Formats: sequence, C-alpha cells, structure tokens
Amino acid sequence: MAHIYKPKGRETGKWVITYYPRPGLRKSVTGCMDRQATEVMANDLEKKAALVRHGLIDDKAERYASEAEKSLEQHLADFKMDLEARDVTRQEVSGIPARVHRVIDLAKATRIAGLKPSDVNRAVKDLRDGGLSLETCNHYLRAVKQFSRWLWRDGRAREDNLAFLKGYNVAKDRRHDRRALGDDELERLVEAAEAGPVVLGMTGPDRAVLYRLAAGTGFRAGELRSLTPECFALDAEPPRITIKAGYSKRRRQDEQPIRRDLADSLTPWLEGKVAGKPVFKLTARTAEMIRADLAAARQTWLDQARTRDERAEREESSFLAYRDAEEKIADFHALRHTFITRLGRSGVGVKVVQDLARHSTPALTLGVYTHLDIHDRVAALEALPATGQKAKTARPKRRSVGA
Repeated sequence: MAHIYKPKGRETGKWVITYYPRPGLRKSVTGCMDRQATEVMANDLEKKAALVRHGLIDDKAERYASEAEKSLEQHLADFKMDLEARDVTRQEVSGIPARVHRVIDLAKATRIAGLKPSDVNRAVKDLRDGGLSLETCNHYLRAVKQFSRWLWRDGRAREDNLAFLKGYNVAKDRRHDRRALGDDELERLVEAAEAGPVVLGMTGPDRAVLYRLAAGTGFRAGELRSLTPECFALDAEPPRITIKAGYSKRRRQDEQPIRRDLADSLTPWLEGKVAGKPVFKLTARTAEMIRADLAAARQTWLDQARTRDERAEREESSFLAYRDAEEKIADFHALRHTFITRLGRSGVGVKVVQDLARHSTPALTLGVYTHLDIHDRVAALEALPATGQKAKTARPKRRSVGA
C-alpha cells in the first residue's frame, strides 16, 4: 500500500508518497501541499502499480512513454556522459555529440518520435549543399545513427529509427583524396617550415619538428596534440613514443618505435619542455597550416629555376602543390599517408606495415594509405628475373626399351 508522510524538518512542505511499483522496488514521489489531493495521487499510483504487477500494463511501454516526453537535448546530454564513461577518445566525446546536435537541429527534431529517417536525410543533404564533402557528411550520419542506436539499446526507444539509413558513396566525391609526399617534397616542406614565420600560433622550428614527427611515425593530429615530454623514451633501445589510450584511435596505449636519427633530432628540441604539458600548440586548422608551408616551399623551388623554360615547366608541375593534377590533396593527414607509403616502398612485409600503421586490417593499409606510382611498379618489375632468359640445361637422351 502507498504511504503518505512529510519528511522531518519539512512539516510545512509538500507531502511525499512512497509505494512499490513492483515487489522489492520502493519508489518515492513528491505530492502536493494538500493532503487530500496527495491521497488521490497515491491511490492512482497504487492502482497503476497493481495493474503492472498483474501484467495488465506493460512496464516497458510506460518507460518508453516517459522517455518520449524528454527532449532530445536531454537524451543527448546523457549520451555524452555515457561516451565519457566508456573507452572512447576525448576527440570522439566532443565530436560525436556535436555532430548529432547539428543534425537534429537541422532536422528540427525535438523528441525521439521526431527523429525520422527522411528528416535526417534532408538534414545531412543540407550539410552537403552547404559545401561539406560526402565523406564528412558520412561522419555526421554515422554520429546520429550511433545516437539512435544508443537510444534503442538503452531502453529509451522501442526501435532504432535510423538503422536502415545508408551513407553516401564517397567515390562520387573525391575532393579529399590524399596523396603521399615524395622524399624531396617532404625535405623541402620541413626546410620551409624551419625558416618560416609563426603560423596559426606555432613557430617555424616547431612546425618543422611536427612535420618530421608526423611523417616518421604516422601519428594523427589528435595524437600529436596529446604528446607530453613523458611520452618520449628517446634513450631507450629502440627509441619510442607512447600514445595514451585516451587519445589513440584504437582506444589502447600505443608504443611506436622510431628511427634513431629522428630520436637524436628530437632530444635537443625537447629540452625545456614543461613536464605534463603538451609539447605542441597544434591548431585545429592543420590543413591551413601545412598549406602555407607548402606554398612557401613551392615558391622557393620555383625561384630556384635557372631558366625561363625551366620555370615554366616547374609551374606546370604538381610538385609541392596542395592539390595535384589528379585533385588529390596534401593536407596534414597526408603526412600519415606519406609514412605508410614510404613503409610500403621499403619492401617490408604487409603485416609489418599494418602494425606500424596501427590499422585493424591490411585492406585499409594497402587500399587507402599506400600510394604507389608507375615508378614503383617499374621497380617491382625490374626486381623480377628476366622472362625466358634462364640458362637452359641439356635434356638427357631417352633410352630405348630393352637397351
């Protein structure tokens, strides 16, 4: 039976109702200032609890109805807290809810029932029409689908409303296809940064170290931002750098070995860096930053042409260009492509390349991040033995039967 009382010290406040919606589960509900009105509430709660106990009311249906009354903003806040409690990176904790918020805002959805596939499709199309690439639109779509799936799995919705939404075919929009920098391009990029001015809050020498480190480890921008002096074990054998689990895309601590020459160049640079503080003040506008250094490096290269014809020829080239003739770009993440491509060209096994790239599958390593050109194919052919040129051996004469 429901019980009505006033908490001690709050005799002038509202009445409180306690009842058992199911055996073993005690629940308290705040009533009214008027006792008689509170008794009516208590009787209604008790009747409803009795119907639930006898199976005449679906308890889940009641919960769904209660969750349906909450705003999507409330659910999104809970979703973010759930992400924070799970083993996800800090970038995902901030990025995924932000994308979901933008989509549901464009879809004008305020409740779970308003999270309709057609409205979400329209919202993502608005993002595409606003200039976002298909790949970026897919990031937004995956985020809102993850949120919808969480609503269902957490018992807040009867079903995953967006389960059957499909992403865009990014092959139709290759504006963000990346390319790997050649060795000479990488060297000139580092030199231009070293001698360059402050760009987006980062000094030239720091950018030069950043580019060498990105191309020598394959670290992503978020991973590089997380590095503190304690992450570097440059005197170890082999020298290595540690990415903490909270910042690694694999959601586990990664130890990446590095070349000794890279470690030796990092040692003096790390001197004076504050313990526990990030070693790089890395902007979120990494593409803009590397684009400025590529432009400076290309201009220097153009100015080094000895003749007018050579200058004209260089201007037609994609050397050090942010976007090449095939519309592939050299943004900051292209340094990771450069690292993996150089590994592929070194002749090491696919498994080793995959491990150093920290990829889950070799298909991702070979199909997306390894960029080989005609010169690589020619080199592979040259490594084969000459066709049909193997020295012939004399065949033994066949002996006749009975000889």
